[in-house]
Amino acid sequence: MESFVRLTFSGLTVGMIYALISLGYTMVYGVLELINFAHGEVFTIGGYLGATFLLWVGINDGTPLYLKIIYVVLAFIISIILTSFLGWAIERVAYRPLRRMSRIAPLLTAIGVSIFLQNAIMLIWGVSPVEMPQAAVLSGQVVIFGAKVRYLALVIIFLSLFLMLALSLFIKKAKLGKAMRATSQDREAAEMMGIDTNKTIALTFIIGSALAAIAGILVGMYYGTLKWDTGFLYGIKAFTAAVLGGIGNMTGAVIGSLILGMVENYGIGLPLGALAYFVLIFLLVGLFHQYLRIPLRLEREILLKSSFDGGEAKKKINRLKKIYYGGLVTGIYYLRKERRDADLRRHARQAVLISTANILLLITFVLFYFNPEFQIGSDWRDVITFFVLMIVLIFRPSGIMGERLPEKV
Repeated sequence: MESFVRLTFSGLTVGMIYALISLGYTMVYGVLELINFAHGEVFTIGGYLGATFLLWVGINDGTPLYLKIIYVVLAFIISIILTSFLGWAIERVAYRPLRRMSRIAPLLTAIGVSIFLQNAIMLIWGVSPVEMPQAAVLSGQVVIFGAKVRYLALVIIFLSLFLMLALSLFIKKAKLGKAMRATSQDREAAEMMGIDTNKTIALTFIIGSALAAIAGILVGMYYGTLKWDTGFLYGIKAFTAAVLGGIGNMTGAVIGSLILGMVENYGIGLPLGALAYFVLIFLLVGLFHQYLRIPLRLEREILLKSSFDGGEAKKKINRLKKIYYGGLVTGIYYLRKERRDADLRRHARQAVLISTANILLLITFVLFYFNPEFQIGSDWRDVITFFVLMIVLIFRPSGIMGERLPEKV
């Protein structure tokens, strides 16, 4: 229990940091349908600016508590302002001129801006890591169910929750937030309604960059140091979380980030015997979808649409049930056999994907269950992230809460 609680809070902390970064990805994609790969470097610069300011003011253990609080707050404010200006400049200089071009041009530009910012960080601060002054970091621990949890971890969790709730309220209630939603849904219609879409898109980059700056400082405080290439790895992980949750969906980005943070920490912190039960839960969910939820939903939909041809409807229902009940075998059979019925081929393809995922989960459960003492090393943390990304792109590219668009990823 002690180890489980410790890993849970660690996963929540890391997941909240991923969420602050992934919100920038998903907001920009929602408005522009652009993957801003430079966002990870914006996160790094935000952390560097905060740490540099705290080093410059000379905060140390002898600094009075009230001055420490003032210095830390100023570090956040200065980093947010400068990083927000950087996000605005990136959109204004690098992306806005290419808005009318094909998608490949802004994508290559985003990669170019990312490389440019990485080199700028090395030229300005050097290749050595920047250390966050420990006097600026909240020390101490609290015991929860026998596990020691850092006060800083709790601050990160609650501060991130507050920022996400504030952003959600802003998007739903504020005039500029509604303008962002309108621009995301239909940019041309928003312009005809009098919305300044250029201003709205710039605001999206500013908000995303501000959240990334906060995440950068929090990472520096949590781990003690930041490197010039830290943003690349965190950016990829935040992008993975956004894709997992459904890129373009803010709630999905937060959910995907929390799942990724938990998977990473449980994956390297628990033995395979404990992980087997998590795999079993996913397997039961997959089997429920394959054998109960999807067939029953299809039956209701077909009966509603074909109320005046009951015999033909029942024949189609039985055929679709056979596809899902047979799984991989019947799915491949109908994919090879049917050439004209597009709806049948679509369900056969979905049955193949679901049954393949369930088979892989079953194999994983067996391997984990019969090797209960083996534990994955911490060096495999990043491998777990990229494995999750591959699985999502193969089996559900739209993500948990994303729309099913072929050009989504």
